[in-house]
This record gives sequence, C-alpha cells and structure tokens, in this order.
Amino acid sequence: MFNPKIRDIGYFVLLTSLHLGSNLQPVIEAYANLKSVYPSVDRNLTLQLGYKYNHWMLFKAIMYSLLTMIGVWYCRHLQSMKSVVSVDGKGILKTKATAAEQVKNNWISKQNSSIPFPGNIFLIFALPWILTSVASGLINYIRFYMVIRHFCISNWRAIQLYGELQGLFWHRFASVALIPYWSQIIHGGVSLEKASHLSGNFISIETHLLD
Repeated sequence: MFNPKIRDIGYFVLLTSLHLGSNLQPVIEAYANLKSVYPSVDRNLTLQLGYKYNHWMLFKAIMYSLLTMIGVWYCRHLQSMKSVVSVDGKGILKTKATAAEQVKNNWISKQNSSIPFPGNIFLIFALPWILTSVASGLINYIRFYMVIRHFCISNWRAIQLYGELQGLFWHRFASVALIPYWSQIIHGGVSLEKASHLSGNFISIETHLLD
C-alpha cells in the first residue's frame, strides 16, 4: 500500500520543521536601567526576546507530519490503482498488435493513466497538521505583536523580529543536536528544552523610549 520515495524524507522534515516553528511561544522581557551621574541621568529600556520550547511540541510536530505523509502515500496508492483499472478496462495492451500499434497504444496508455491526485482524501489526513500549524502560528504571532507594539515597534519590524526568533531557535537546535556526542566527553549536556532558558539565548533590542 505504502510506496515511500527518497524525496518524502525531505517533505517530512520540512513539515515537521514548519509545524515546530509555528508552535514556538515567544517571550518578551523588558529591563529598564537608570544611571545617575550628576547633573545628567542615563536611562534606557532594553527588550530581551526569547521563546518557550518543550518536547511535546516536537512530538506533536512529528505525529501530525507523519499523518500527512501517510495521506500522501495512501493517495498515491489510490492513484496507481485507478490507473491500472483504467488501462485494463480499455484493453489497451493486445498481444496481436503490430509494432506501430504498440507505440500508439503505449502513448494512449500514458494519457489515460494520468489520474488526478485525490486531493479531497489527502485533505482529510493533512487537516490536523494545517489547523494546528496555522492556528498556533497565528495565535503566537498575535500575542507577540500585541505585547511588542507597546514599545513603538512597527508591524513590519515585529515580523522581522519574529523571524529572527525562529532563526535563533533553529541555530540552537542545530547546536544542541551535537550535545549527546560531547556529553560523553564532558559528562554533561543540555537538552533542547533546557537550552531555551540559557543565558544569551535571546535577542536584545534597545528601544530608546526613555531617552
């Protein structure tokens, strides 16, 4: 029934990555610093942007992406079955056909075997991934923007910062992936969930609102 292909691995990784990124929960912390050196006062307001991550997010991303890929494989199976039925029903292949007729029949066979992909069935499998990914991404961004707009950050700048948070996470994800090997040497290690709380794992922005 299932006929996975090499490129399906790339599709699965892409779906998992998109779903995981949309489920990241942004965290905004504001720090005000006041330094008084008579007769002047140095004031600044700094934002630190981070994210919350837990292993349940990765588990959900894998499960929903796997369900979507099962839908792809099942639809391919239905497509191939309909193609076989279409070819057999029209009696395209004949044992007594001449060489010219064989070429003609092969061409007709290819035309008739181009059965459309059953998108309605695929949508049933992909719907959980679509709903959870789009809804989570939209909710997380709205929460992010509703907070950060109070610091005079434009919508376009907020989108850029949200994208930078995604890049920060994947940079940390790539580095933490090597930790199990290093932990055998240094007898320690930091999981991806704990890495989201590491010092320095944030984006710092000066707002100049107190200038």
